Amino acid sequence: MRLFNKTFLALAGLGSTFGLFAALSSPVDTAGFSVIGGSLGLSQRDFRVFNNFTDASANNNTAANADFPSATGAVQAIWKGHIEWASEAYKLVGNQDSTQPVLGSGIADFDNTYQGSASGSGGTNDNVHSELLDNNPGGTLAFTETPISDGWRIFYLSAWSWQDGPGTVSSGIDLQGVACHEIGHSLGLGHSGVNGATMEPAISGTGQAQRSIATDDQNGLRSIYGDKSAGKVRITGISGQTGPGGTLTITGNNFTATDNVVWFTDPQSNGDVLKVSGVPSSGGGTTLNVVIPAGADDGGVLVKAFFSGGASLSNEWPIDITAPINDPPNITSLNPTSGPAGGFTDVVITGTGFNGTSSVTFGGNAALSFTVNNATQITATTPPGTNGSSVNVVVTDPDGSDTQVNGFTYTANPVPNITSVVPNSGPAAGGTVVTVNGTSVLGVTQVTFNGVPGTGLTLIDDTSLTVTTPPGLGSVNVVATNSQGSDTIVGGYTYVAGGSFVNIGPSGIGGSLGEPVFTGSGDLTPGSLAGFTLTCTNAQPFSLGTVFFGLSINPTPFFGGTFYPIPFTQSLNFGFNGAGSFSATTTIPGSFPGGNFIALQFFFADGSAPQGVSGSNGLRANVP
Repeated sequence: MRLFNKTFLALAGLGSTFGLFAALSSPVDTAGFSVIGGSLGLSQRDFRVFNNFTDASANNNTAANADFPSATGAVQAIWKGHIEWASEAYKLVGNQDSTQPVLGSGIADFDNTYQGSASGSGGTNDNVHSELLDNNPGGTLAFTETPISDGWRIFYLSAWSWQDGPGTVSSGIDLQGVACHEIGHSLGLGHSGVNGATMEPAISGTGQAQRSIATDDQNGLRSIYGDKSAGKVRITGISGQTGPGGTLTITGNNFTATDNVVWFTDPQSNGDVLKVSGVPSSGGGTTLNVVIPAGADDGGVLVKAFFSGGASLSNEWPIDITAPINDPPNITSLNPTSGPAGGFTDVVITGTGFNGTSSVTFGGNAALSFTVNNATQITATTPPGTNGSSVNVVVTDPDGSDTQVNGFTYTANPVPNITSVVPNSGPAAGGTVVTVNGTSVLGVTQVTFNGVPGTGLTLIDDTSLTVTTPPGLGSVNVVATNSQGSDTIVGGYTYVAGGSFVNIGPSGIGGSLGEPVFTGSGDLTPGSLAGFTLTCTNAQPFSLGTVFFGLSINPTPFFGGTFYPIPFTQSLNFGFNGAGSFSATTTIPGSFPGGNFIALQFFFADGSAPQGVSGSNGLRANVP
């Protein structure tokens, strides 16, 4: 019986007042790379990711990348860490990381294959990356479990803030950099004493610098797996069909005349590579034609030639598996088979041949959205339809389409039920986009504010919609209506007067009733229909007053008082009543530029005033 010692190779962290300084494990005194014994045979060239990372920052990269089909977030970051150790530069037509324009620089007879997602962390020889829940990790960031030659397992401790990139990582811990270091351990490398090496036993900052291996790391890898040989099998491109059942053409070098084995990603195999054996080559070992097997998934394709050793396995080439060839969709059932005419019912469509589905329609109208769960199941969201109608449901892919005749029936919408308006206040001029929420807004065709319809009504889903408020004043009822009835939120929205009036006095020129008092109230928003009111009191009864308007405030002595709107741009005359007061409502034109102000002041011919003229305080109208 062969015995293996379990080795723990740790990536550890230590906080200091000068920033994060993380020890990869206990420092070593070597001047260069070190090895821990053993190597990974061709039966252990797979790796998988159990994406149980708890930090959102470990999976906030959702951008598709053609170099890593269907892999985003933590999965893509870890896959990049593996590719860095590959025999040659990876095909990077879809690369989105300016910090690392090239991946793959091991220059050894070593390559491995991405085999999709794992359902758990697996055992010590299952070649799985995953997070380990640990709220008290000490200085450890991550660690690798071996035995070498019989697989490995890598854990990343949850107490750290993992960042998936791509691009520069300025906080937390860079997942790709740490993964690249730990993968080095899984390949048989110990630590290096060379500054800047990925296998250096310590990192500073986020660990982003560990993403790209250095010359010392390459030397260590070559010492285990040998220099990349001239006869190493190499893929240079793929073409042809990319769906199961289709013929894929692989071009490259050094394929053997017969008995090549083509490797595909098979996420259902728990790490066992999906293989097509006995594939002959043509063109002097430069071309392979292989029928893609059922079960092949997005990932990579490699070629294992008919000879032994690391040189017999090619580099990995990314492949995006499309719909199976000659496998048209076939619908067998829908659940549910009915739902409200307003749409937004999630329908599970069961059948076969759903991989590659390009459209789902209900009565000829595209589903609001659909997700292909797997080859036998789709979840689609119904579009609006006509109450009482039964419509055909059609699923289409490149190989054809299938129809469930009268497969879905539209039923009456429920009466609206609305509970909130967000935001619940806004300018009197209207124009605020609000979200109306409730238990059902299906089929709602109108939302009114104090009886005035809003505009631009858009249903978001069955429980919320957006609408733009009309002009209004004060607290108003909000009413949502569909063909079945309506619902009201009493006082659901409040119009707030825009702008403000400021007394720029301090006082006017006293007349027969004392100093005239000038005030304003209401909405100064340009174009507001609600408008604003100007009021002046304490003037001489039945007098004629003149209000002056200006766009600047320059206090100037005037008849024993102060004249504020200098220079004035306009003046208007108004008659006062027997109580010596005046009030008028008007609006700011919609063409008036917002963010400005208007200065106003009243003056009167008044013989009882010290110099024959009385005047109000100055008033500043701030226009929002």
